[in-house]
Amino acid sequence: MGKLKCTVFVLILLIVGCAKIGVQKQMTLFDETIRAYDRAIRWGEYEEAFAFKKLSDQDNKLPDFAEYRQIRVTAYKVKKTIVDEEGFSKVMRFVDIQYYRMSNVTVKTFIDRQKWEYNEEKDRWYLMSELPAFE
Repeated sequence: MGKLKCTVFVLILLIVGCAKIGVQKQMTLFDETIRAYDRAIRWGEYEEAFAFKKLSDQDNKLPDFAEYRQIRVTAYKVKKTIVDEEGFSKVMRFVDIQYYRMSNVTVKTFIDRQKWEYNEEKDRWYLMSELPAFE
């Protein structure tokens, strides 16, 4: 009976350990994804940033990238990140973005609310919210 308890205990530890490794891999992938996305926004590479979006059947219209090319980001600071701890598959990020338009040198600031979701089937994080809306 003691060997059975020990075996069950070891199996439980293995299952919990494997699940934890899976979550760590998923969150490492999230870190890599947001670094690439943040870099694309900072450097004005909006077509590249748009590639992180998960498109649905309703998303048949592309953003006006010519309009985005008129924007220069001067500061990009992540204020808060909230991870859904139940499945670790959803993340909300709040980012302060400072920018100006090439035609108007007035610097503006707004909070970009980003919603990210993990697709286990594709082993990839997708941006579910829209690209930043520069007013």
